[in-house]
Amino acid sequence: MKILIYSHFCFPEVGAASLRMQYFVKSLERDANEIRIITPLPNYPHGKIYKGFSKFFHKDDKRNIIYLPLYLPKKHSVLKRGVSYLSYLLTSFFYTLFSTFKPDIIIASSPPLSTAFGAALISKIKKSKFILDLRDIWPDIGIELGLLNKTFIINRLKQIELYMLNRASFIIVTAKGDKENLLKKEVKETKINIIYNGADLDTFKPLDAKEICGIRTKYNLPEDKIILIYFGSFNYGMNDIELLGNVLSEMGNYREKFLFVAVGNGDNKNEFLKKIKDKIEIQHYDSLDSIDLAKLIAASDISLVPRKGIKHDTGGNIPVKCFESWASDVPVLLSANKESEIARIFKECNAGMFVNPNDVEEYKSALIKMITNNELKNLGLKGRQYVEDNFDRGKQSEILYSLIQKLY
Repeated sequence: MKILIYSHFCFPEVGAASLRMQYFVKSLERDANEIRIITPLPNYPHGKIYKGFSKFFHKDDKRNIIYLPLYLPKKHSVLKRGVSYLSYLLTSFFYTLFSTFKPDIIIASSPPLSTAFGAALISKIKKSKFILDLRDIWPDIGIELGLLNKTFIINRLKQIELYMLNRASFIIVTAKGDKENLLKKEVKETKINIIYNGADLDTFKPLDAKEICGIRTKYNLPEDKIILIYFGSFNYGMNDIELLGNVLSEMGNYREKFLFVAVGNGDNKNEFLKKIKDKIEIQHYDSLDSIDLAKLIAASDISLVPRKGIKHDTGGNIPVKCFESWASDVPVLLSANKESEIARIFKECNAGMFVNPNDVEEYKSALIKMITNNELKNLGLKGRQYVEDNFDRGKQSEILYSLIQKLY
């Protein structure tokens, strides 16, 4: 069977979206399936093409990945990002249109909507089955976050969304909340399948005391301080970077007790670092590969996961960093809507502290409680088993294989 995968994020990029695609590919590499992946030239999270890659076209024969060009703006804005997405829609569409590779099935991941929309159009032209993987529900979440406010653009995006939903033989979502969102849009329930992101249990795992000491030495982290870690995007989105910056900037009275580590990049990172500079002790990295990141997480004491509260919950919005932290026996300090799916999951796992969103004082108060808790390490001990039982990424990815079998 010939399978074509459209993904805007792929190896060697890091991040939840890229890892999700890598696990999908792994689950499909059986039964002599012929898999081909098309993706932009790797540029996430810096917005610059990785060293060793041509600026126009690159082919990885070992992994069957075709890297295609796109416009990368020097300065980021919502408008320029939209133009970048549109440029890749065009290059991917015309490359696939004239390719001699005729897939039986096309799998596309969204966001961005534009990449998946191009895949849907190609599936129609080439008469291929179409599977749509929705990591977030757009344009809904963009509207709620205030990123989309032009009626004309919103209506066009809704038309694109409707076309993809109707075109898809199966739709994959990452949470029950996303499924409920689609059901309200009158999508047939039989088309919708949940594949949670989860954690790679072979990569994200606890370390013993000797290993933790070695990792802290490698990254020049003090052994006598509590290590707080935030890892993820600093772009506009559900991560409440503004709240986190406000909280940490007010933690000066406790600076002797902890060190903060930030891993990630994005439009808001420089402003964030400027806000907390000289107020607490910090270290920051633009990116780390998954193995190094996993070890750094496991050598930390508290994982900070600040999520924005939105008036109308558009779906699941489950941060994968919770699962990766819990799999490493690290407790999480999470802010989120109490009615959200991650709140239900957090209550079941009970490995950390949960607070309301958009509340600097409540988040700061909870952080102080965790920092001053003599039993801090014990807070995360329930996490590993919970993730093993419910959110093993490898087991979740197998669901895609079963969907493929239903189509043929």
